[in-house]
Amino acid sequence: MALMLSRDELKELTGTDRRAHQRMHLDAMGIPYCVNASGWPVVLRSAAMKVLGGEAANDAGAQEATIDMEFLNS
Repeated sequence: MALMLSRDELKELTGTDRRAHQRMHLDAMGIPYCVNASGWPVVLRSAAMKVLGGEAANDAGAQEATIDMEFLNS
């Protein structure tokens, strides 16, 4: 298995084959990447797997939502 995602894999992951749109989708998903000299995003397979496995960078400070139902006791 390759160290980096292929262009076909990036297209499947992001739903687009345009470089700028791929970068936008990767940003939105919290998947880290570098940009090569041609402007294409380069994504480490391990980074994509970590995020897709549920450990997204933007989830680090997330808290479980709660609802205060105390008013039902009155």
